[in-house]
Amino acid sequence: MNMPVWVGIVVAIIFLVAFSEWFFHLVKGWGQIVIDDVFFKYRIVGVSIFSMVIISSTFFGMAIITECPNEVREGVFAKLRCDEYLKIKAGTERIFASEENSKNQEI
Repeated sequence: MNMPVWVGIVVAIIFLVAFSEWFFHLVKGWGQIVIDDVFFKYRIVGVSIFSMVIISSTFFGMAIITECPNEVREGVFAKLRCDEYLKIKAGTERIFASEENSKNQEI
């Protein structure tokens, strides 16, 4: 499904506005929790960086879950390594299949 470039730009602007508002309120909220002293600004920057790392890892996890089952990956996801994900998925499928077989045998 190909979309025009302007749709991507509009979605990116919407995301940036929503994220910047969330980020602003996060930083303002931490100002009430973190002690206001000499290291106040460093703590705010540290918490902000920590928050960005969490959000980035969330999007990376979502990318792995949604893109790894696809045989052909395009764009940013083309270099995504899915070996570990596929091993975990195969292991969980075996566990659920064995539980399902045992339930069917009991019936």
